[in-house]
Amino acid sequence: MKNLKYLFIFVFVLSCGYTPIYQTDQILNIKLDNVNSSGDKDINREIVKNLDKYRGGDTNNIFDLSINSSKREDIVTKDKKGNATSYKLTLEVDINLRNISNDKRFTKKFSKNTSFNSKDNKFELDQYRLSLEKNMISQILQDINLYLRNLKNDL
Repeated sequence: MKNLKYLFIFVFVLSCGYTPIYQTDQILNIKLDNVNSSGDKDINREIVKNLDKYRGGDTNNIFDLSINSSKREDIVTKDKKGNATSYKLTLEVDINLRNISNDKRFTKKFSKNTSFNSKDNKFELDQYRLSLEKNMISQILQDINLYLRNLKNDL
């Protein structure tokens, strides 16, 4: 009976047309020609590296892309001595797409923020901050990829 239940679930999942959202080998109908970036160099480097998969291919939907990114770290709370005890890290990425053939423009802003507590060891604090930043860039990249996949519906 237990095996029959698993067999039923397996057959249902296979026949329902399920496809992963973040699948990277999905064929897209867009191509990025010129990519310009300004702002935070580390964020831009990761985004451009990830978007290289849109550089090739044969399609009539060719876009110019400009990326503007920023990183801001604010002190949220301080102790009695005036030392920071918690921070808020905010990453913002603005993308502007311009279709070369019909000059149609698309703009989108992606933003992620997180709060974290200070640490006594400054090296550990910097490593933790870098780890948080990498995770936030990864989340923004997933959002950008999803946006580009959904963009083909608006063409």
